[in-house]
Amino acid sequence: MPPTHVVLVCRASASGTWAATGAVEQWRRRSGMSARTRVLGVVAVAASPRRPPRIATERLHLLRGWVPAIWRVGWIDALLAADDPRDIGASPDIETLRTAIWQKLHTPGEGT
Repeated sequence: MPPTHVVLVCRASASGTWAATGAVEQWRRRSGMSARTRVLGVVAVAASPRRPPRIATERLHLLRGWVPAIWRVGWIDALLAADDPRDIGASPDIETLRTAIWQKLHTPGEGT
């Protein structure tokens, strides 16, 4: 059976990074998961246009030591008024994320 690749996504907030930390701890202990489950990284999505709270930044720093990658996606104000997010187009952060995940999945030794 092939490995299952997982990308965790959280809000860059205190509660969002707390949940991501718990999920990563569960994965590290293999609690209820197949040994073939691979976490490729964590995506932290901005919770507001302001800087994330210090606790969120500290937790993401901690997670950086536990998962292969941490990716950040900035605030996209235009999405608040969009009926269809596809009308906005992908931000540079999303394009970078898309490329990084594709590379992890297609680079020998990275996604396996």
